[in-house]
Amino acid sequence: MEGRISSSLSAAQAKLAAAREQSDAKAEVEALTSISQLGYEQGKLAEIKTQHKMEETAAKKETSRLNRPVRAQQTPPPDPKAESWAEKNEWFGKDNAMTYTAFDLHRKLTEEEGIDPKSDEYYEEVDKRIRLEFPHKFGKNTVAEKTTSKPTQNVASATRSSRTAGRKTVRLTSSQVAIAKKLGVPLEEYAKQLINTQEA
Repeated sequence: MEGRISSSLSAAQAKLAAAREQSDAKAEVEALTSISQLGYEQGKLAEIKTQHKMEETAAKKETSRLNRPVRAQQTPPPDPKAESWAEKNEWFGKDNAMTYTAFDLHRKLTEEEGIDPKSDEYYEEVDKRIRLEFPHKFGKNTVAEKTTSKPTQNVASATRSSRTAGRKTVRLTSSQVAIAKKLGVPLEEYAKQLINTQEA
């Protein structure tokens, strides 16, 4: 189409020049009409070309978008130690109080104490501390190991009253004392917690 318009325009311009030389007014008008018509066609052609370029650019953009590799967000595989621990502790995910405490212990151990959550030490600490928080859920033997030869420490009850007859004392084993010290819990508070769990 571009070639036809270009050659027709050249012919019309030659016709116009010849008509002017011969002073042929009629041929001059015909040549000018042809040139005018061809000019209109040239404008339409330029419009078509612009539209075609825009469509091509849009098509290229769409193709590159479709060809771009999609990065699927993969969830990391669960830690086998975590899965094994959850299987052993059936209360996890079922008992809300214990589960929330476990999450809080996780935060303390990893953020405050800097323990690697994939280490054995981490799981040992979680088990130890969850048993300390909920001794009544595990039975008396799991809270502290039985000690026969090791000395025990007597701690007065944390509940103060003027009557000495109703006063209760708790005998802490050396391992219970060690745990309370390691966690920074006063012995009286630890004893009070034991009394509360025994009464519950």
